[in-house]
Amino acid sequence: MSTNPFTLSALATTAVPGLDVVGATEDGSDEHRSVVAARLSDGETVQVVLPRSVAALRTAKDHATALSALTLGIRSRLPFDVPTLLGSVEAGRSTLFVLSRLGGSPMRLADISPARPGLPASVGEAIAAIHELPTSVAADAGLPTATAGSLRRSLLDSFDRAATTGHVPAPLLERWELALNDDRLWQFKPTLVHGDLQAQAFRVEGAKVAGIDGWHALSVGDPARDLAFLLGSSEFGSVDRAFQAHAAARGIGDRHVRQRAMLHAELDIARWLLHGVDKGDAMIVDDAKGMLAGLIARVDRDPGAAIAPQALETMDLTGVQEYLDESSPSGTTAEVQAERGSADR
Repeated sequence: MSTNPFTLSALATTAVPGLDVVGATEDGSDEHRSVVAARLSDGETVQVVLPRSVAALRTAKDHATALSALTLGIRSRLPFDVPTLLGSVEAGRSTLFVLSRLGGSPMRLADISPARPGLPASVGEAIAAIHELPTSVAADAGLPTATAGSLRRSLLDSFDRAATTGHVPAPLLERWELALNDDRLWQFKPTLVHGDLQAQAFRVEGAKVAGIDGWHALSVGDPARDLAFLLGSSEFGSVDRAFQAHAAARGIGDRHVRQRAMLHAELDIARWLLHGVDKGDAMIVDDAKGMLAGLIARVDRDPGAAIAPQALETMDLTGVQEYLDESSPSGTTAEVQAERGSADR
């Protein structure tokens, strides 16, 4: 099927009868999705998305399901905008989706810095607003619901599998095992979570979060999962402010949320390693081994200590998080992108 912006915009009128499109431009297309910004006669702009791979289509359908679960009443409790699914239509072997288009510009992790005063706090408050929503949002929509125990067991499974590969340095295995076996870290109440927060999911205007996109992993889970991406930043003071704003907005004493966030971020590398091993892809395995080597070079001098993010130096986790994010494909091959969903399980 043609991915010409005007062709997709014309098809969008089938998905949303009465849509009067007067212009169309590319809006972040890649090898997995064709994305078009369609300008309407009333001055509004909608986003037209056509998935081009099995994984991208699955992600788009999950995103649509999550957006339907976020009712107007729920959205009114959020201090930012969320896309609205306006319609969809079958398009060959794929499905075309028409959504409202968020304002603002995509955030970069580097924006969490003193150069954007106020933004770290806005990010922390936005994440907290998600975590304060009722968990019934997920239950009512049939979305995944996990307990603290099941989340811990899932991470233990990833740890055990990674350990058997022989590619994880012993100090890291000791570090992760101590954290996973520390009962204090796992005494928390699961919340509604975005589930796949990355910097690019945020739309910002100045120093304020204007919108959040990419809701395909909406579920009940560990709130620390949504905060993990922040720990890839080297701006420790700004990251502290984001965590502090999150804690203040929630008013709940989850003293170990930052430790769990760091553990989630580090085990993302282990999951990427496992994906490479399962796929038999030496390039992925070598990439993960390099990331593990970089991590071990940056942790505390006492590698057997429990996870302590405040004592860690910068580590670049953005790459592996992008690899594991089906909605934000990075520079990997289409085949790898199509199979990354299995790496998350």
